[in-house]
This record gives sequence, C-alpha cells and structure tokens, in this order.
Amino acid sequence: MKISIDQNVAVSPEVALAAYGNPAFYEGREPRDNISVIEVVSHEKTASGVLIQVRFNFSGNVSSAVRAVIDPKKMSWVTRTAVLTNERRTKFEVLPDHYPDRLTCSGGFRFAEGAGGPDTTVIKVEGDLKVRVLLVGGTVERVIVSGLRSYLGAEVAGLPEFAARS
Repeated sequence: MKISIDQNVAVSPEVALAAYGNPAFYEGREPRDNISVIEVVSHEKTASGVLIQVRFNFSGNVSSAVRAVIDPKKMSWVTRTAVLTNERRTKFEVLPDHYPDRLTCSGGFRFAEGAGGPDTTVIKVEGDLKVRVLLVGGTVERVIVSGLRSYLGAEVAGLPEFAARS
C-alpha cells in the first residue's frame, strides 16, 4: 500500500528536519494513537546528517482475526531514519522486532518551505507498506496507514513546542 501524507507546520524546514534527528524529540513522548516510543536505540552523526533508530510499540486493540496470527504483545519495531540534512529529507525503514516476514515498510519525509514563507514547512511523507497476513493483510494495512496519519499529525503539531524548548 502506498503512503502519502502532507502536513503543514509553523517552523522552518531546517528546524523541522533537525528535530527528526534529535533524540530529545522522541524521549519522554506521551503515547499517541496507541503508539509509544520505547527508546532511542542509537543516534550517530554521519557524513550526510544523522542516523537515528527509535523503538516503538503498538498498544491498541486488534481484531480476533489479527490476534489469531499475530501476538499483540509482539507488535514492536525499530524505525531506522537517515536524516539527510543538505537534501532536506529523510529515508526510513521499519524493522519489526517480531514477524519480519509479515511486515515491510520504508519511505521518506521531504521538508519544503511552506506557502507562509521561510518559517513554515510542508512535510511530505511517502512510502510503501506491505502486510503479509492471509485474509486480513489489506485490512491491517488500511488500519496502519490511518493510525499513521493521525500519529504523524500529532507529531508534526508538536514541532513548534519542541523547537521552542530546544
């Protein structure tokens, strides 16, 4: 399933991009839409920006059909994100802690100046998600993308407050 989400925020592209490479942006974050940040696994500067890995888990309810093939207690993953500062973009890959044969997801974020000028940003998220679970895979993909839209909306909305604290 293709993922395409656009979000607007009242911070500059540089500030928004820098937040995604900063461990403090994730640490201590309240759970949102049944998704919790567990830990920042690693953070390192690279020649092109930053590589950060963050572990998440899903704590919401799932249908009995999904529970029949996936243990809800094992719905955790690491998102590996390369923040490419000079290109104003990120690349991400989701690495499931369990069931790696059943879920793949990768993509990127682009950070462009918004219509409101240099202190506004349009964040465009694009990616691909595939859930390989007989009979319910497509339904699970739609639920994940819907939750992702909501989660990212809240995440992006928190950028101005994070920027003010940093």
